[in-house]
Amino acid sequence: MHAPTLPRLARLAPLLLAILGLLLIGSQLLNRLDFWLYDGLIRSQLKHDDHSGITVIAIDEKSLAELGRWPWPRAYHAQLLDKLLHARAIGLDIAIVEPSTQPEADQHLADAIRRNGKVIGPVFPEMQGHRLVETRPLPLLASAMAGLGHTDYEQDEDGIIRRAYLQAGLGSPRHPSFAGAVSQLARGIRPAPAPPPPALSGLAWYRAQAVMVPFSNGARPYQTVSYSDALNRLPADSFANRIVLIGATATGLGDSHLTPLSANNRGLSGVEINAFMLHGLMEHPLVTPLDPGWKALLSALILLLADWRLARQSSPRRLLASYALAALAILCGSAMALYLGRIWLGGSVAALLLLLAGILRFVASLSRLHTLAMTDSLTGLHNRRHFDATFAAALAEHQRRNWPLALLIVDLDNFKGYNDHYGHYAGDEVLQQTARALRKCFRRNDETVARLGGEEFGILLERRQPEQALAAAERFCRHLEGLAMPHAASPQGTVTCSIGLTARHPAEDTTRSLFEDADQALYLAKGEGRNRVRLARPDQAAAQASPP
Repeated sequence: MHAPTLPRLARLAPLLLAILGLLLIGSQLLNRLDFWLYDGLIRSQLKHDDHSGITVIAIDEKSLAELGRWPWPRAYHAQLLDKLLHARAIGLDIAIVEPSTQPEADQHLADAIRRNGKVIGPVFPEMQGHRLVETRPLPLLASAMAGLGHTDYEQDEDGIIRRAYLQAGLGSPRHPSFAGAVSQLARGIRPAPAPPPPALSGLAWYRAQAVMVPFSNGARPYQTVSYSDALNRLPADSFANRIVLIGATATGLGDSHLTPLSANNRGLSGVEINAFMLHGLMEHPLVTPLDPGWKALLSALILLLADWRLARQSSPRRLLASYALAALAILCGSAMALYLGRIWLGGSVAALLLLLAGILRFVASLSRLHTLAMTDSLTGLHNRRHFDATFAAALAEHQRRNWPLALLIVDLDNFKGYNDHYGHYAGDEVLQQTARALRKCFRRNDETVARLGGEEFGILLERRQPEQALAAAERFCRHLEGLAMPHAASPQGTVTCSIGLTARHPAEDTTRSLFEDADQALYLAKGEGRNRVRLARPDQAAAQASPP
């Protein structure tokens, strides 16, 4: 990138940054950055309480070993529900959708559900052939339940469950979440009757009221007991006034879902995720994710204001540190919004973009400093330092490749007389006009123009034969004369220049030898009356007297 381009790009950075943030966050292309941030924050939360009084009765490997292969007789579930008569609410997270081979067993279970009066059943979407259907318990069982709740959890792009929906259903979000229905019942609020299955086919599954599943590290906020222990060993008062969830945790009986707490790809079962949701609903408001559109607008505004404010830092070192601290502040703000405000803002994409903007401005600042160090402040041309470095590099390459190289030294004629007659400010204007003329005549990429000092300029023409270099020097000499800048102290009456030129294949040359040859040719040009170009000849004398 050309040096002046970076500062120009840096000036547009606030607007470009805001637009980029709007596009990236609104399109959710970098969602995984926010996923990683959320997972890290979630793992830092420690919960060791059990104030919600939740018990998960797990259909685990121990129960399968003691009670036999799944599915079990419906009488087991009926017996367990009778034992849970004094529980606050029960979530029966078991899909009992097929009639039993013994019809009286289904009726026996329905009677137990009705006697208990506090049982919530599951509803979930399922594909049957090419049609999406709403799967729910047998109508006999569903009619006996206190309500139904959906057990649908959305997986993010990386296959991890972080979000849930308080309402979902086929055709419309008609059902509360399973944990939401259980929590209502535990508070003494009777859930609304479950709506009948939709009559129309081909409907989509709709979700509403997104929340973050309140996972937390450390001890689980619920008690887990084996189904066989709950059925045969634990007394009924063990579950008195507790909220009970019944579901499968054994491998192969149900889906295992990856969550932010998953380690070594060990996921959580649906009933365990429901227990986390239930704990969150009972203990404190759930975290609400900000809508992607609003998140994009908020991030764009933050980026615009932050970059505009931080760009005023003068020191490049302080500039980069300020941007890094601002990016960290965005991440800390996201954590505070999560922990205290119960809102998930994300923020990792905005922080990354702000850090990249800081790096861009840091590089642009260094580029400006480098440009100032290599630029003549009066004329805007390269200075002697830049010219010497370019000259040395070009000479080495031209010697290696056996290319011709030309060096021109331009000196304004009788410039001291001009300053004495018109003043130094007028002399500065002449130098600036000369620089503009040089830029106009020598603007190719392989032509380097610099102010060497005072009224002297250097021009390096790469891969140029002597006749080509001589023609270019003559064109500039005539161009400067044609500008007709008045010079009363000059015999010509206008500002002119003399040019010394050396051009050849520099096989054994050094930068010093080429400078000396060009200087020698310049002295010849001045000695012959000025306003002319002279080419140094290899057979010229090593030293010439300089003109008076």
